[in-house]
Amino acid sequence: MSFQRTIRLGHKIKSMNTEIRELDRQIAELQARRDKLVKENKSQAIETARKLVQEFALTPSQVGLSSMSRNPLPSSTKRPTTFYDPNRGLSWDGSLTSRGRKPAWIVQAINDKTIELFRVQVQSAQQ
Repeated sequence: MSFQRTIRLGHKIKSMNTEIRELDRQIAELQARRDKLVKENKSQAIETARKLVQEFALTPSQVGLSSMSRNPLPSSTKRPTTFYDPNRGLSWDGSLTSRGRKPAWIVQAINDKTIELFRVQVQSAQQ
């Protein structure tokens, strides 16, 4: 490669770097303008919402916010009830084949061979 060609290539690269820096500056400027507009519009939206809530004495549930929370709790991983004794109000969410300890009323029902009377029948949502 000739010396002249190397110099031209160097100038071309320098020009490209300058153009890239200018584009980056423009992007940063546009992003700052965008962020400012979003902040202003959000502030206006919050103010409008507050005025409407006060004016009409709205509750969170009326505007669809009743289930929202600042610190939502983790969803429960509790298993559904599989056995229930309606006479005593006792329930158990275990499995007959599990190794864990079974409540006394479940053990008694197994021994009496009446356990199936306590099994909760789950109905499908699709009927």
